[in-house]
Amino acid sequence: MSLHKFAERLEKLGCSTNVKKDTIEIDIEDKEISVSFEDEWKKSIRGFYRARQYQFDANRRVLSGNKFVEFQVIKLDPGFSFKPVHKFSDKKENQVVLCSASREYMLSFFESQLYEDAFDYIKRLIQRRFESRTKRLKSPSRRRLSFRVDDLFVNFNTATYLPKRKLPRDKLLAVGLSRIKSCLFNLAYTKNEAWEVRDEIKSKGFAYGRLIDEESELDIPSVDYDSNIVSYYKVAKSSIFPGQVFLSYYHILEYYFLRVADEDLFQTVRVQLNDPAFKATYENVTKLLAAIKRYDNTHDEKKMLRSVLMKFVPEEDYIAFINNFEVKSGVKIFTGGKQKIFGETFTIKLEKGHALSNSASLLKHIRNSLVHSSDRYTREDCYLPFSESEEIVAKYIPIIQFMAEKVIFSTAV
Repeated sequence: MSLHKFAERLEKLGCSTNVKKDTIEIDIEDKEISVSFEDEWKKSIRGFYRARQYQFDANRRVLSGNKFVEFQVIKLDPGFSFKPVHKFSDKKENQVVLCSASREYMLSFFESQLYEDAFDYIKRLIQRRFESRTKRLKSPSRRRLSFRVDDLFVNFNTATYLPKRKLPRDKLLAVGLSRIKSCLFNLAYTKNEAWEVRDEIKSKGFAYGRLIDEESELDIPSVDYDSNIVSYYKVAKSSIFPGQVFLSYYHILEYYFLRVADEDLFQTVRVQLNDPAFKATYENVTKLLAAIKRYDNTHDEKKMLRSVLMKFVPEEDYIAFINNFEVKSGVKIFTGGKQKIFGETFTIKLEKGHALSNSASLLKHIRNSLVHSSDRYTREDCYLPFSESEEIVAKYIPIIQFMAEKVIFSTAV
């Protein structure tokens, strides 16, 4: 009976069908094919058409059931991944699984308007199969071509949240999306694979070498990361251009410029206003305005960058990171004296009170060199894509990546 339901859907798309036990003969225009269904597919189809638990949101590409929610995901980085399988779990036995879409998801897509839009693509694939047979055989027979069930679907990858305990449907969708997004960040951070929930990509849209820790276990993070800055992080992880990588990490730092500047200014003003002795005299108001002017860094991006680093990046951790990095490299990459970068000279001193400040000036200068293609210096000192100058940017990516990650960790809730 279930295969008849499947056949009815194809008939609505203009096909002629004939169900024969485990097989459906399908005529698509002038093409005759035969699709055989294995036991696992028959079981899934039977369960799908009998169940009432499945709800498919075609606009968001999300399928939900009584104890799961499944979102379509898209791989952002160019690395090849034929059939990815990533499993995450936590202490409460909740799970997130990223892999090829489930049969239930494919059947939900099959029954939606989305499949009608994709059916022309399916017909073109079938057409190419027939054309290939015609080229191989001088006198091709009229026998039906055999197809797999999967040949009638578009390949998707999905991330599924499987809570140990049943949740209300609306909460399942919200919690599931939150957990999946956290896991996708963890995957980008741990395995250098950048994926995104398709519904989170609102726009239509080479590689930078990184080490992958194959032994790392994948856990469901216990916190939520800010989606806005995680988007920049994924762009950095998925890009192969050092300039884009650097700027994407820098955007994470820049995202908090005004927020941190406002907090510093608020703290300064609050100290004076909360003083019981404060009176609105000319002298006191003048002092207050002077303090506001002194601590207003919104016109000095270098100071704002320094303030962000001071707030979110522990200087002791940063110094330890640089020391460990140079020990492993066997070369004082960052602290080996004065370094000329795009026309200016910088020095990083690994001393408390200086390390972050020195690095802020250096990073801000690189950012300016990437953003502005100015003739301020000689042409050899300017940043040019695809030239040796990319090596200079790539050299400092480990530093800004470290800082961006510290900001993401510090702002998670």
